[in-house]
Amino acid sequence: MVEAPSFRMIYVAVITSIAGSFHFGFNLVLTNPSQEAFLSFMNKTLAKRFDGGLSDNTLQNIWSFVVAILFLGALAGSFSIRIIADWIGRKNGLYISIAAGVLAGGMAIASKFIPLFELYIVSRIIMGWSVAVSLGLSALFLSEASPKQNRGAIGMMTGTCVQLGTVCGSVVAMPQIFGTEDLWWLIYATEIGIMLFFAAALPFFPESPGYLIQKGASEAATKSISFYYNCDIDIAEKHLNELKEEQKNSTRKFKMMDVVRKRSLRDKAFIGVVVTFAMSFSGVAVINAFAFEILKDTGLNVLEASLANDAISVVSMISSIVAAVIVDRNGRRPLLLIAFTGILVCNVIIFGLMFTFYKFGYHALGFILICFICVFTFFFALGPGPLCYFINAELVGQAARSAAQSWASVIQMLSRFVIVTAFLPMKNQLGEAWSYLILFIAPVAVSLVYLYFSLPETKNKNPFEVEEAIEDLPKFPLCGRSRRVHDRKLSEQMVITRQLQLVEDYGSIESLSYRL
Repeated sequence: MVEAPSFRMIYVAVITSIAGSFHFGFNLVLTNPSQEAFLSFMNKTLAKRFDGGLSDNTLQNIWSFVVAILFLGALAGSFSIRIIADWIGRKNGLYISIAAGVLAGGMAIASKFIPLFELYIVSRIIMGWSVAVSLGLSALFLSEASPKQNRGAIGMMTGTCVQLGTVCGSVVAMPQIFGTEDLWWLIYATEIGIMLFFAAALPFFPESPGYLIQKGASEAATKSISFYYNCDIDIAEKHLNELKEEQKNSTRKFKMMDVVRKRSLRDKAFIGVVVTFAMSFSGVAVINAFAFEILKDTGLNVLEASLANDAISVVSMISSIVAAVIVDRNGRRPLLLIAFTGILVCNVIIFGLMFTFYKFGYHALGFILICFICVFTFFFALGPGPLCYFINAELVGQAARSAAQSWASVIQMLSRFVIVTAFLPMKNQLGEAWSYLILFIAPVAVSLVYLYFSLPETKNKNPFEVEEAIEDLPKFPLCGRSRRVHDRKLSEQMVITRQLQLVEDYGSIESLSYRL
């Protein structure tokens, strides 16, 4: 039976995640219920340069880009994580990302009182960088600080706190609280307060053992292990030797372009990228950014839309907790296929509800829409929500995991930027229903077909077993798998040669020794 995490480790995970990953979720949604306040602020600021201000459509088009620009900053942050983690350290890197978040929040507040809307745009870019680095470093810090048997449970704290951030952001930014033209700056003041309060506890935590071992500080690493594992120094030294051995076995690292050049890695990394692409184009980005607006457009008043938006965030958080149990009890392939099928069905129904309301204007359709968005959220948390963050790591070997994950992160941030930028302009030109159909039904349908023929089961499998799982998938010529089927007839010598190539790619000889 797996030992439960200690109270100390849970405390460290909560503090670290709320100081870090919480703010990614908070910033995903804070502009959602308070959109009208920001549009009014933007219009009054720009009216000084444009006689009479701007039209509603122009304002919404600009606002769509401003909301999306958070992900450009996050994209830059994704490329910064590894550099900061290796040069400065995990904990010190969190200080830098939190400081950048405080700076960005301060700039957002200042833009209200100057007033200068361009300053607010810059603040969102910096905030995007901050939340991406905080998200990555807090997850890495907890992974290295927690005992091996608790890494899964502790790691889920990162995703859960992202969802907690969406709940808090949705509530604080309600028009009934701070989401008004006069008070929206208090949303950022609240976030700064949360950052500083929880960051104040970080100095009492040692640096992660993994980073200290990497820097050759064995004595400090032993003390760090003793603190996080809640054990004596003698036992900590045994764990230290195990961690050193782990690092020795994963010394070879692939860069991002290496994954593109090597076919054995490229094919599997591409499968993970498709999972991330389908997740991004599932509609979750628009629900995070514009659910309040969508609900108002289907007949709900401001209060009803605000409460419904909060309910969606709460369902998302609860679903992420449930998913933590489901993910480790079921295979990755069935979870993803079932979840994407459920998402596709929900999106078709959501499109139908939007279209029907546009035609007939039935008020009750808005409440039905809430129910299906909640069902959508459940399916999202069941599969692509948690799995998109580690399916790449299971598809490729240890040596290529960082590079493959980097590609997945790049695709996610770029996709979110494109979707959030495009949605409001498309809505103004084509209507909300048709925009939803184009953006979130066709991409999920195509990705689902591809994944059915290409996604292997990866749970508890080493790289060689993943190769075998790919061979056993349903055959579809357009997926380019006829050559892999022919490989099953290779001679014994060619099989060994292929295994040696996989060992070179994945940086491990354990599976090869076992198979031979």
